[in-house]
Amino acid sequence: MTTSTRRIKDPVHGYIELDEPLVEALVDTPAFQRLRHVRQLSGTHLVYPGATHTRFEHSLGVYHLGSRVFESLRDQPYFTDGASAGELDEIERTLACACLLHDIGHPPLSHLGERHLDGAALRRRLDALGLVDRFEAVDAPTVGGWPKPVARANPHELLSCVTALATFGDALEGLGVDPAEVCGYVLGWSLAYEAGASWQYGVGPEVLHSPVDVDRLDYMVRDDHMTGADVLNVDTGRMIAAYTAHPDAGLALSEQALSAVGNYLEGRVSLYQWVTQHHKSVYANVLLQRLLDELERARAAPLVTADAVLDEGIDDYWLFERFREAAADPPSEAFRDLYRRFRSRDFAESCWKHRLGYGDVIAADAAEQGAYSRWLVGNDTRLERLLAERFGLPEHEVWIERSYVPEYEPAELRDIPLAHNGRTQSVAEHGLYGGREFERAIPFVYVPEGYTDAAVDALNERFSAEHGGAGAGDGN
Repeated sequence: MTTSTRRIKDPVHGYIELDEPLVEALVDTPAFQRLRHVRQLSGTHLVYPGATHTRFEHSLGVYHLGSRVFESLRDQPYFTDGASAGELDEIERTLACACLLHDIGHPPLSHLGERHLDGAALRRRLDALGLVDRFEAVDAPTVGGWPKPVARANPHELLSCVTALATFGDALEGLGVDPAEVCGYVLGWSLAYEAGASWQYGVGPEVLHSPVDVDRLDYMVRDDHMTGADVLNVDTGRMIAAYTAHPDAGLALSEQALSAVGNYLEGRVSLYQWVTQHHKSVYANVLLQRLLDELERARAAPLVTADAVLDEGIDDYWLFERFREAAADPPSEAFRDLYRRFRSRDFAESCWKHRLGYGDVIAADAAEQGAYSRWLVGNDTRLERLLAERFGLPEHEVWIERSYVPEYEPAELRDIPLAHNGRTQSVAEHGLYGGREFERAIPFVYVPEGYTDAAVDALNERFSAEHGGAGAGDGN
């Protein structure tokens, strides 16, 4: 009997088709619908007004791309050789569910709120739910006493696994899918493959969690489209058609993707530089982060917790309402001022806007810029206090910050595998990835209007004093 499908119109990919059982079991549930109210880029809409897209449509987009990639792989005789249709169907079902649920654990404000989740407590909960035993049963390597996939996971990934097991476990089993294997995919592992199943089982999680995963591909094209940045020119269809896999190398991109990969690399760098690492985007997101930090300090109990996500379905709107309530009787002068800045979009000034400006004003030559950056970030609290005291400013008006989404950094792109003539090389080995300095993250220093020049002079003076003048320039 043919399964009916649900068509959803997406602004990025066009129509996305989901089998009705997936919609009923996963999508049309309170836990999944909560993602409609968790923005993908947190506070970036304060800089790019169109950046109001959410984890909901991103999850649908990842499902769409993952389905198309696996369909393309199934058309390749080399990939299907040695695996039965039933085995490939099992991998495909698991991948579909994992793509939909991979971000189900994102708390309010996405990566900003994630800092407030207790990773250790989430690992213990996964242990109680039996996932740790499943990894130990296949002799997964350990890190710090935990299976490596669990030990290395981000808090939102851990909470996604808790949700998959505790909230969707019965629904997944009803779809013929192992909930623990879905968790493995979310963490980049296949329990079935580690237990000795055919090599194709190991490719399934790589479609979702690897240097060439569809998670990255969707949020790149989606972030570019929704922000209007228009710095990305990726032929998504060509990329999908270029996915291939081999028993020894796993998932890779074939040589027909060379032109698309070049654009992919350039676009990823540009998105990082002009969207997530844009000096105003960094400020907007840190503003929300500090609002949450300030409110949590004033409360007897934390606001953003795993239980609040699981049991109460808290989201961005819920948190903004807590901000509004607190603003009626602010717990501190810092909270009052931060909330005013958020509501009126009253941003501080950055001492530099990009890497070129950074290199022009800091007291370090090109070879010492990395040392200067490490010094700023490693001593941020002390230096913020120094500037505030020197200029008679409240400490909450001086910030030293970096991008709020470090995993968006382009450096990891060096590992993207390309397959040619039966062997696989990374894009770095192919020479497609340059060693450009501008693509690395820089810290930003934010001060009230009119203080930027004086702040730069004060920081340069301190850096030169603490480093004995080595590598210092004129700071102009």
